[in-house]
Amino acid sequence: MNVFNRIIMVILLLVLIVFSIVAILNVFIGMFEWSAISDRIASYATNLNQYILAGILFLILVIALIILILEFYRRKIKLVSISTDPSGKTTVTLKTAAMQIRESLNNIQGVIDPQVKVVPRQNGIIIDIFSKLITGINVADKTKEIREAASNFASKNLGFKVLQTNYTVNGFVTKKIKEAKVIKEEEPKEVKQEEQVENKIEY
Repeated sequence: MNVFNRIIMVILLLVLIVFSIVAILNVFIGMFEWSAISDRIASYATNLNQYILAGILFLILVIALIILILEFYRRKIKLVSISTDPSGKTTVTLKTAAMQIRESLNNIQGVIDPQVKVVPRQNGIIIDIFSKLITGINVADKTKEIREAASNFASKNLGFKVLQTNYTVNGFVTKKIKEAKVIKEEEPKEVKQEEQVENKIEY
């Protein structure tokens, strides 16, 4: 069940719960008569413009059909073939392939938050890469390194035939942020060393 169907089901269940509570209390308290309520609903529907009533009923029908279709519709898992032989074929999901290529790019210095999209083609795959780079590096050399690393990993480790590898820089990050983190991590060590020196002098 997808998210939309769950929301509709939760709303319907809440309405059913409220209706059941009111019906139970009405048995003991007698707040209203069901016949009076049904008469009011019937008179309201009769006095309402027939075209408006038909439009409301048509909208309810469309929503019900959409919920029914979404409930039985299951999105197919996108697969890409690696190899085929007389005994069978080997496939891998696009999501898994993209995650593996992305992990291989995390080891490249200067690359921040890489995102990978694998596009299947009849004779192989196309790799689309998006990431941020550290400011000041040679963009041409670094992008070439990224494309080659992704292409080599996909062909050697995953067995794909890579037709094309595209790279897009979606931002630059200053190196000062990383340097500040390194300084903060090194400060406690220096403090400990100073405390050890002071303890030795006192002794």
